[in-house]
Amino acid sequence: MSSPMDQDNTSSPTTGGVIDLMTSLAMIFILLFAAFITQTSSEAQSQLQEHKENVQTALRDHLKRLGLTLDSDPQDPLTLLIVVPDNKLTFEFGQSMLSLDAIRFLQEAMPFYAAVLCGPLRDKIDSLAIQGHTDDRGDDAYNLKLSQERSLAVMVKGLEAIEAQEPSAYQCFQAMTSASGRGRQDLIYDSGHMVNREKSRRVIFKIRLRSTEQRHMAKAPPTGSTLDSPIYPLL
Repeated sequence: MSSPMDQDNTSSPTTGGVIDLMTSLAMIFILLFAAFITQTSSEAQSQLQEHKENVQTALRDHLKRLGLTLDSDPQDPLTLLIVVPDNKLTFEFGQSMLSLDAIRFLQEAMPFYAAVLCGPLRDKIDSLAIQGHTDDRGDDAYNLKLSQERSLAVMVKGLEAIEAQEPSAYQCFQAMTSASGRGRQDLIYDSGHMVNREKSRRVIFKIRLRSTEQRHMAKAPPTGSTLDSPIYPLL
């Protein structure tokens, strides 16, 4: 009759084999999961780049005619920037009143943006933020208030132009757009590390694309829709 010690020695190789098998399976699972994450991330990046190119193509001729550019935001890969310098979107000095040239610019630009962003690109766009920026003259509170008033003036005048020229896009554009003042927080400096006041005074249109998760949610049927509800026979 075998002793308990003999039984322990007999079962040891089997236990070790099971542990080795489980370890191997765990490693295979980790490698497969890592490969899946890498592939998913690569597909998301490729799709994001495609959406950026679609926006650039849709706006290219318009921006070129106005001497503007569409650039990626270095702080947010989902955001594209249209920087409108002070010489195109001007205000009365120290005020939020738009000049006649600025009004003409908005009457030409805003209906076009609304028609594109709320039309063929709507499923790719999450939001549009209008940001106002000042130079370094004046204190922080004054510049923040002034830039907020100016960005709001741009949004209001832009919506007026959209309502008159592209009424079908008005509600959509109003829902996706916000206005905010940045004051002197994001000054632009020249090569001599001096504040470039002319370039610092600007308005930025920040076009934010929908993330992969947002696009998937938009495609999914809403809760309570006919796809989710049970179907009862007619009596």
